[in-house]
Amino acid sequence: MKLEISASQRPTHDTSHDRLSVLRDAHRTLIALADGVDSREAAQTAAARTVDELARCFRNGTLPHDPQEWVMLLEGIDHAVLSDPDAGETSALVLLVQQGVVVGASVGDSLAYVVRTVGEEQLLTTSQRKAPRIGTGLACPVGFGPVQLDGKLITRRAARVDAQQLPSAIAATSSSDVSASLGRW
Repeated sequence: MKLEISASQRPTHDTSHDRLSVLRDAHRTLIALADGVDSREAAQTAAARTVDELARCFRNGTLPHDPQEWVMLLEGIDHAVLSDPDAGETSALVLLVQQGVVVGASVGDSLAYVVRTVGEEQLLTTSQRKAPRIGTGLACPVGFGPVQLDGKLITRRAARVDAQQLPSAIAATSSSDVSASLGRW
């Protein structure tokens, strides 16, 4: 499986509070995104801590396969970030792609879609809650999946998806070659 990441920057916005981790092994790919509430150092710390915790779970082999387990994992990360006196708040989106299926959870305003090669896009994060976010101790993550990845998996902030603009989002194809392109979602 081939994975490509390219980064494009928003021309006028500070992105120092955004964090991304894409981890792979022979059977799965984890995409973890966090977007601190603002560009303050506390938001940066919250986003980094969230992505680091998800990456640690991947490396330890303790990734959930069920959406509700992803919710519980993000709730645990919420409490860990809250206990860090240097951390503020962040949104989070985590996606596990394994054997052509995607599952995960989100809290905040980042969206995930499957844009099918034939037909309409499918919003995975349909029931997400924008607040409270991770770092409050009250985060309300919402799980999604499992969903067959029969198109492109993209993520972005709350906005209408345009399949022609895939280079400005994380994108993973369902073919044997998986590609991702990081823009500012």
